Amino acid sequence: MRASDGDRDRVARILQDAVAEGRITLDELGERLDRTYRARTYADLAPITADLPAAQAAPPSPVPRRTAAPGAGAPAPLVIRSTAGTVVRRGNWRVPQRVEVSNPYGDTRLDFHEATLLAGTVDVLVHCPWGHAKIVLPDGATAVAGVDTSWFGSFDSAVPDTPAPPAPHFRITGNVKGGALKVRYRRRVDDWADWDLWG
Repeated sequence: MRASDGDRDRVARILQDAVAEGRITLDELGERLDRTYRARTYADLAPITADLPAAQAAPPSPVPRRTAAPGAGAPAPLVIRSTAGTVVRRGNWRVPQRVEVSNPYGDTRLDFHEATLLAGTVDVLVHCPWGHAKIVLPDGATAVAGVDTSWFGSFDSAVPDTPAPPAPHFRITGNVKGGALKVRYRRRVDDWADWDLWG
């Protein structure tokens, strides 16, 4: 049976949890995420997490979808998808506890400086192999990251990684294999240079 975007996102979350728990390496995360977002059927997805506890407890299967009642539970993750495109989120946008961006070969900028955060801790999954990504945080926010930077990829953070409540804290994972990810506070030039993705 054909897998949906939601099925692929669920597998990606299992993989993110697995790397945070030390069950798989960052190299394995990148390789498995690539397979996840290329998967077309349940049969393609099942082997990706077959050796992980969460998958054994809840294997991929075609189940009826239920819609939560309005206002029930936590806000759904924000999922942004593109390929070789330009993805920009900035200004006063609503940010749930989890944000997932997939934009292989593309340019991605997530600017949280003026965003409305719905949780004190925000999980950000960045799947941008062979692309560029920049994350701009609110002043005083902190961020810890674990990303796959193999194949000459790079990660550069200019913000503290130790949580400092009540300031927001970001947990960044994902894959920038062959690409680059920067984490910054907003610079003055960002106020007028919308095209300045990489400064």
